Amino acid sequence: MRPINTYMGHTMGGRGMQGYFFWFLLASLSVFFAEVTVASYLYPYFTPWGIISLLPLYGLHTLVLAGIVYRFGKPRFETLYLAGILFGLYEAYITKVVWNPEWDSVLKIGGVGIFEVLVVVLFWHPFMSFIIPLGVAELLTSGRRILPGIVLRHPYLTATLLGIVESSNAPSPLHSFLSTFSSSAFLILLVHIWLGRFKGGRYDMEGLLPTSKELKPLFLALLAYYIIFGSLLRREALPDLSAQAPIWLLYAATFFLLYRALKKSREHGEVGLTECRLELRRLSRLAGVFVISATIFTSIKTLALPELGVALIMALWAFASVVAVVSLVKSARWALTQ
Repeated sequence: MRPINTYMGHTMGGRGMQGYFFWFLLASLSVFFAEVTVASYLYPYFTPWGIISLLPLYGLHTLVLAGIVYRFGKPRFETLYLAGILFGLYEAYITKVVWNPEWDSVLKIGGVGIFEVLVVVLFWHPFMSFIIPLGVAELLTSGRRILPGIVLRHPYLTATLLGIVESSNAPSPLHSFLSTFSSSAFLILLVHIWLGRFKGGRYDMEGLLPTSKELKPLFLALLAYYIIFGSLLRREALPDLSAQAPIWLLYAATFFLLYRALKKSREHGEVGLTECRLELRRLSRLAGVFVISATIFTSIKTLALPELGVALIMALWAFASVVAVVSLVKSARWALTQ
């Protein structure tokens, strides 16, 4: 059963201001969980590069892929995870990380970094850039149960762990505090506007996502983004065709599995709703836990245990690799079974 109130912009013949604002909110959530929680980019909402590059990159991916999942299937784990892999594959032709990361790759086969694919493509982006932001957006709208159950049951533990992850890569306690505080405050402001000015909790998120007609220009914009930034960023890191071939195969396999999963998902019942909602006060408390956790653990790493950062990164990569393999096998098996 879905909420009675749906997004009214479409029924009135066009997308209203609240629809575009929601798109911006969704893009901002994706950037926050993908970049800020691991201190990959400290101030994405306040710098030219963050505004010109990161917000369009994450926003276009999220809107196009979520639009496809919601329009042509149902947003269950398998469909979202497989779509998230396509999101993560931007680390091939835009950043070239899967071939030549800016750090020493531990293991390469056929010119492809195995752990880079496992952690960045098959774990980080499917979950942190896509599923988690969509799950949070659902809590701010219609409330489908998209977030993993452990996150819904233990939100403060999740916020604490995200702070610890952020500390593993943060350059200093001051940067950690300023980054997490400013980014969290920016998101809280957006949520305040969404829930207050636009009464966002009364909308069905499916109606807020791009329509089939709107997906076409958004897809073309995303394609243009790939061409422009793929040709400008680290062109020297693009390998020969023999190393690109495994990534082509991963693309092809993911498209095939996503097609199967979307088709199968249409035969299943509606995704269940959760009673959990993100009230502004609760969101502020969660943000506070995240900021404090990140600052404390960055201080410990910087002032007392400099090896803590490396240990946290290694633990994260080990955990992510296992989750990536399990998630891929689970999603592929579900998509391929009748």
